[in-house]
Amino acid sequence: MRLFLKTKYLFTFSIVFCLFLSCGYHLVGTGGLQDGIAVLAVPPFEKGENIVVLDQRITEAVRAELSRRTRVKVVSQKEIADAVLNGTISNYSIFPISYGVDGRADKYRVSIVAKVVMKDKEGKEILNMEGYRFEREYSRKSSQNLFLNEENIAIDELSRDFARDLVGTILESKL
Repeated sequence: MRLFLKTKYLFTFSIVFCLFLSCGYHLVGTGGLQDGIAVLAVPPFEKGENIVVLDQRITEAVRAELSRRTRVKVVSQKEIADAVLNGTISNYSIFPISYGVDGRADKYRVSIVAKVVMKDKEGKEILNMEGYRFEREYSRKSSQNLFLNEENIAIDELSRDFARDLVGTILESKL
């Protein structure tokens, strides 16, 4: 009886495994940048509206994420790069979605819309994400009234999440 159960589980596992292999799934992070890109320039993201500090933090986070997840050298100077990744933050909004007993918002929905374009050194467009949208919900971390400190922490977390999502989208796209 035990041998029958083991065989049954092994057979079921084999079938499920084969189905996953055949339906087009692949490992996350196995995509990459176009061949021939050894140095990628990421100049500072531009801001389309009055956004304080967010453009700088997003630029830093995107550079760090690209360095971490790719085998390319990430620089800020366009002149020495094989390709350039330009970004413009066209919209940034934050909306409270729930409130605590003290009447302060304790959960927010944050939305960023950006234009992201990658071009090779000849100016040929490799990637164009005209209206790249990033949305995420965040909770207030503390109950203290340290708004400025909390805001800086939130912007750092938002920038890292945005960069992780953006770089993942770039790497998984068919460049």
